[in-house]
Amino acid sequence: MQLGGKARSLEGDRVRLRRHEPGNYGLYAGWYGDPEIWHLTSWAAAPLGRSAVKRLFEERELSTTDDSFAIHVEGEEEPVGVISLMNLSEANSSADLSVIVGHPEDRNQGFGAEAIEMILRYAFDDLGLNRVGLSVFDFNDTAISTYERLGFEHEGRLRRAVKRADGFHDALLMSVLSEEWQR
Repeated sequence: MQLGGKARSLEGDRVRLRRHEPGNYGLYAGWYGDPEIWHLTSWAAAPLGRSAVKRLFEERELSTTDDSFAIHVEGEEEPVGVISLMNLSEANSSADLSVIVGHPEDRNQGFGAEAIEMILRYAFDDLGLNRVGLSVFDFNDTAISTYERLGFEHEGRLRRAVKRADGFHDALLMSVLSEEWQR
């Protein structure tokens, strides 16, 4: 079903992607404020506070260049993560992928990987995109191997682009193209 040109929800085998509900913003604030999630995923200088997360998701819901979903395990009301296509460019038929799985016990269960497969299918088949890219920090081995397994190719490196307590790290640029995904 479409809502303003965007899918209301996407169905997978174990995972369902649904539009965000404001009642979940507090849960998201816990995730985006988690030092471990910040360390692995965020370009921000520090974990985000509750009001910044609320504002982020309110803006995503109104944005014409972001398409964001909550990741739900089938049969569960509380989401386990967030997945988004950001910087959607109609002119270039491209977008950037962002994904987090919130609670440690929900990670490494395949929920994020299934959500990525679903949003790539949506990006290429429904939205007609040509390219979906992402950046991942060089120390996030689990994410890198998942992206590689899902067909993302390495295409560049931003040297010493992100600062953490132990120093500077590279950000790896990866992408998958429509014709690669279709294969």
